[in-house]
Amino acid sequence: ENFAMSNPEVTAADQKDINAFSKLNSQYHELKDELTTQKEDLVNLQDAQNEVMMCMDDTEPIKMAVGEVYCEQTQDDAMEMLNAKVEEAEAEVSSKEQAMRDIKSEMASLKGRLTAKFGKSINLEEEADD
Repeated sequence: ENFAMSNPEVTAADQKDINAFSKLNSQYHELKDELTTQKEDLVNLQDAQNEVMMCMDDTEPIKMAVGEVYCEQTQDDAMEMLNAKVEEAEAEVSSKEQAMRDIKSEMASLKGRLTAKFGKSINLEEEADD
């Protein structure tokens, strides 16, 4: 009887929760990697904005990379394109951060339920946040 209390049976629902936790943990770390890349891209776009702003001659065209080709743009057009890209990148970063918060919340809920039932006999590993 004591053995049964210290090692509760894993039901189908428990296994479903364990699998869900694992899947969410994988999604979280994928999003985290994508977010790192997107934040680097955002910084590069902001640096490009600063470079365009620092150009002294308004008549000098700006060469902008479009795919693998460089196109000349007026400074105003270049700034308009960069502003749109920065806005888009900021929205993507914000969206990923929200998705990560949602996943963390769901993981905490699953972990709480599973830990309440299995105590220290279940190991729900997740990497520590940097």
